[in-house]
Parts: sequence; C-alpha cells; structure tokens
Amino acid sequence: MSFHVPVRGGNRGGRDRFSWEDVKNDKHRENYLGHSVMAPVGRWQKGRDLTWYAKAGSTEAEAAEAARVEELRRIKAAEQDAMMVALGLKKPDRGNEDVHRTKEELAQIMSTMSRDNEEAGIEPPVDTVPGLGAGKCVSIVGPRSFSLLWTDS
Repeated sequence: MSFHVPVRGGNRGGRDRFSWEDVKNDKHRENYLGHSVMAPVGRWQKGRDLTWYAKAGSTEAEAAEAARVEELRRIKAAEQDAMMVALGLKKPDRGNEDVHRTKEELAQIMSTMSRDNEEAGIEPPVDTVPGLGAGKCVSIVGPRSFSLLWTDS
C-alpha cells in the first residue's frame, strides 16, 4: 500500500462533488439536513435572514459607540448651524430633536418646569387643564430656565 498516491475521486463520501446548488434543484431536497437554511427555495425565504436566531444582540460597547456617533453628529450639526448664522445664511431646518426624549428625561424637564412655576408663585388651574398640552400657555424665558405660565383665556 502506497501513501503517496492521490485519493481517488468518489472517496470520502463524494464531498468534493457535493453542492448546495444541486440540493436546491433536487426533488428530494427535504432529505438533506440543513436544506432549509443552506438551500432555501420558495417565496417565503426570498430576502429573509434565515439565521436570525443565531445573531447576537447589541452589546454595551455597540450602544456606547452609537451614542458617541450620535453626539458627534449633533455637535457637527450645531457647529454647521452656527457657521451658517455667522455667515448670514439661512439656518437649515433640522426638525425637532426633542421628539426622541425618554420618559425619564421628560419627567426631569417637567419637574424642573413645575419647580420654577412654584418659585414664581404660579399654579396651573388643575380643574380647567385636563392634561399636558390641553390648555393655552404663555412661554417665558427666565434667567434660570424655560418655564410655562398657564392662563385661563
């Protein structure tokens, strides 16, 4: 027996001749383990991620990196806006960035506003204002922060 002879074709179970493309076209493709992932055929598999369950979720490092990138994007936008104003050009409309606030941030803002209103001696009429944004309000920019004054009219 010689060990220097190349392996004959067809040995090793035909591994060299196996192709998942052949399995796709095979009438009995269901007999192959992994056929639904490795050889997807049919409309329901088109354009779908069939291995979604094996993907890792976002990690803390990825979340921190995304927050850093978002902060840099906001800083660059603010610098660009300041440059446009300094050059006398129209500042681009970037929309309202406060829309994406969390519940905790909104609670902090509301507590600050209510504390400022209490210090100014202003109480919102609870019986006439059924909820946030339901009544007419006048905005006042004070030396400390932004506060709202509720009016009856």
